Formats: sequence, C-alpha cells, structure tokens
Amino acid sequence: MNSIISWVGGKRLLRKKILPLIPKHDIYCEVFGGAAWILFGKSPNKEDWQTGPKSRYTEVYNDINGDLVNFWKYIKQHPEAFVTELNQYLVSREMFDSFAAHPPKTELERAIRFYFQLSCSYGSRSKNFCIMQGYKYMPLRNLEKVKAASERLKQVIIEKQDFEKLIARFDTPNTFFYLDPPYYTKEHLYDREDADAFTKHEELAAILKQIKGKFLLSYNNDPYIRTLYQGFTIDEVEAQYTVSGAFQTEIELLVRNY
Repeated sequence: MNSIISWVGGKRLLRKKILPLIPKHDIYCEVFGGAAWILFGKSPNKEDWQTGPKSRYTEVYNDINGDLVNFWKYIKQHPEAFVTELNQYLVSREMFDSFAAHPPKTELERAIRFYFQLSCSYGSRSKNFCIMQGYKYMPLRNLEKVKAASERLKQVIIEKQDFEKLIARFDTPNTFFYLDPPYYTKEHLYDREDADAFTKHEELAAILKQIKGKFLLSYNNDPYIRTLYQGFTIDEVEAQYTVSGAFQTEIELLVRNY
C-alpha cells in the first residue's frame, strides 16, 4: 500500500528497488521514518519476513520530528476522529495562516494542523501556502484511506528517539534497519522547528559499522558518503524526482552490510 502523505526525501519512487533487498528478519526498524513509504510498501504478513516460524516479529517506526510522530500515532489510534475533524476545514490561505499563527492545544489539533500545512504548501514543506488552481480535495478526507493506514500501523511501535538510542535499543542479530537520513549537503531541506539540521553523518557510519544486525541505507551519490561506507556493498540506482514540474533523474546510493 502507499503512504498517505508526501514528505521531503520520501522513497515512493525508489521503494520498488529497495523492497526486494530486504532480508529475513524478526525486527524491522525504520530509523528516519518520514512518510514511511518502505514500511507501507512491505508485506504486513510476518510470515514473509520471520527468520523462524516461532520467532517474535516486531516493526518499529521512528522519527525525530514530533509533528510526524504525533500524526502517525493519531492516525493509528483515532482514524475516525481525524477525518471528522479534517472535514470541518476549507482549503484557504486564511486557514493556513490561522494554523501557523495558533499553536495546537491537543494531539488532534496538532495532527490536523500538520496535515493541513503539509497538503497546502510547496514541496510539502509546510512553510508557505501554495496549492494548484482549483484544488479543493484533501485525500485524507477519505475515511477508508485513513482507516487502511491505521490498520497497517496497528502492531507498529512508533517512537521519537535519536538514531543512536534507537539503534542501541533494537539492535540484535535478527534486526533489519532501514535508514534514510537527510542527504549530505541537503540537510537544510529537512529542517523543522523541532529537529535541527542533520549533521551526524560520520557518527551514523561509525555506529552502523558496529551493529549486530543488518542495515540498508539510502543516500545521495557523493564522494564523502562513498568514503564513509568504503568496504560495504554500494549499489547505484536511478531515481526520478519532479523539480519545477519536470522530471529529473539522479543517481542515488543503496548501502548495505549484507
């Protein structure tokens, strides 16, 4: 299934190349979760992934962005309440500015504000109001779509932790980590009010060199990144992105220790 939101760096166009590379595992851990395109894309059937028929299976979603984590938790727990509340709002610049000017007081308000700003901004960056002419429909007004996402997240552990703590907590020989950190020299694109621009590329590499489990890491094609992960399997893949309405093809890296 698809993710229900767009997000900077989302892996919608790369997941067909990533999913076949996921090995058998008992713990699936998405460290920089974002829109969770890989989590939503992988089979929800634990039997497809378990290392043994009696092994316990766990899925973990993590992101350091509090708005994202609150959104997914609310979708998981209260899909009907989310859709009912969202349907009270019209798409307009006035509403966008009102959300920006008034901090949310509840988890529901925070989830609605996050999704509204995400849906009505350029490049899904929640900064400035920007919609296509004639835009009136928000996909998440559809209850069935939201309930499907809620059902998929039902058994998923949702966390908000630094990657160091998360990896240390869940690392076992049968853990698979998927990591999609902010790309090197592109960190500013991911910056949010509650998440500093990511700069710990060397720290991340040092930790991944020591883990017990397996990892797959998606990154931009940069000599610095290649140097950090020298000795690991590095696959080059083509990725297409839309820039100013036109498709642009770039080479990206999939780094793994298996």
